[in-house]
Amino acid sequence: MKQVVGLFLVLVGLLCTGCGHEETPAVNLFFTSDIEGVFWSRPEPRYGNEVTGGLSVLKAFLDKQTLPFILLEGGNWFSQTPEGNLSQGGYFNTAAATLPYAGRLFTEKDLVYGWPSLSHMMKDSPAPFILSNVQTAQGQQPAGSRPWLFQEAGGVKVGIFGLVSTHAAHGKQRVNGLKVTDEIAAARQTVQLLRDKGAQVVVLMSALGSPEDETALTDAVLAEEVSGIDVILSSNLGREQAETDRVGKTLIVYPGSKLDGVGRVSLFMNKDGSLASARFEDVVLYRRDWGEDAAVAEQVAQVRRTARGQMGRVAGKLDQGLSGRLDAESDLGDFVADCLRKWARSDAAVVYSDSLRADLPAGNITQYDLYKLYPYADNVTYLTIKGSALRQALEEGLSLPGNFAQISGLQVRYNPALPAGKRILSLQVNGNAFSPTATYRVAVTDHALSGGAGHDGFIDSLEFKNTQVEVRTVLRLCLAGNKPVPAPQGSRWKEIKK
Repeated sequence: MKQVVGLFLVLVGLLCTGCGHEETPAVNLFFTSDIEGVFWSRPEPRYGNEVTGGLSVLKAFLDKQTLPFILLEGGNWFSQTPEGNLSQGGYFNTAAATLPYAGRLFTEKDLVYGWPSLSHMMKDSPAPFILSNVQTAQGQQPAGSRPWLFQEAGGVKVGIFGLVSTHAAHGKQRVNGLKVTDEIAAARQTVQLLRDKGAQVVVLMSALGSPEDETALTDAVLAEEVSGIDVILSSNLGREQAETDRVGKTLIVYPGSKLDGVGRVSLFMNKDGSLASARFEDVVLYRRDWGEDAAVAEQVAQVRRTARGQMGRVAGKLDQGLSGRLDAESDLGDFVADCLRKWARSDAAVVYSDSLRADLPAGNITQYDLYKLYPYADNVTYLTIKGSALRQALEEGLSLPGNFAQISGLQVRYNPALPAGKRILSLQVNGNAFSPTATYRVAVTDHALSGGAGHDGFIDSLEFKNTQVEVRTVLRLCLAGNKPVPAPQGSRWKEIKK
């Protein structure tokens, strides 16, 4: 029975000379990460198209275990599929309730919908998030998380902590309220704390490194800098194959992505209670070998049926395709801003280019097209704002590289060569003269209001009201009807060169 493939690595660490060790592991650590929204069993080309993986097979596998174990989840659990994204990752909370996860972590990719969305999921998670270097903006431990976890299994006291890369929040949109502190300092402090509390084995769940920045701290560098970590369970890599490394006495393992297998680290103990060795195995979740849990399989199938039904539904039609731009006005940006303004019945609307993540095709527009266009859970918000503050907010937007303000109800003449804050030459509101002392009603997103677009210009509004209606809902209403929606009229920003 092919249960284990290709990888078998023995780390001899903390060896107790002459005291001997057990031949059977005292406890197993099981670890999943980078599931990426692939929750179901499927024919896997890497394994001769054998049906492998998924939560239902994992559940059946765990039910067959005879040795004590600790199950951990490393994050990036929804990023690559509509099934994972439809609930902004929240579905995995339901799945986790059927599996005996002891602790979880999040990665940079789990912040795609922003910190408010992720923090809500953390509160509802049946298993705590283990976050040793993550705080709220007020310096508090986030709700639904712990700075470390102490587990006893098989008579072994295992101390577990979790680190998120500082790059997860650095320069990213939608992470207001999140603070990620220095990884090395947090590791040193937490390892010492766990040892002082009697941990025989110290395990790090790690989301270090960054797919976009090679200068980000890696697991190997951390292991060189911080002593006392026995095993690092790595995530955030997004690679299909399982991988291992060793730095000194620290075993570093990565279980691979998309849940076609599960990582197993077997802990062998000396008779005096110290760690003798840790052995890693990449266990392939063959359905023919392990079977599957029928209840979990049906739950996942229902999620997939719902996703297909929702994503394939036609929302409306467009006369022609609409394309976006990050650095200038676009017909796609004009369309989205027009939808917000008309729905809100406001004088103007402003939406930022960075939130528009895909173009729209000509013809039928499906729910999936809208999801790809605007994958965030932002709500439309009404503002009442003085003309002077509105102008300043637009001025600030001209200083944001790659996040141009898309507008509706406004006509702006500007010179990008002038100094920041003095680039707007003239401004009209629906063809009428602009007044800095007048008040205007403007539709924006709650994300922009909170400063998530890269500035906080709209915070100077006189009053605001969050409608609690998502942007995608407004776009769907904008497209509703049998007649194709024409392309919007452009030229709202007119560049003047002097």
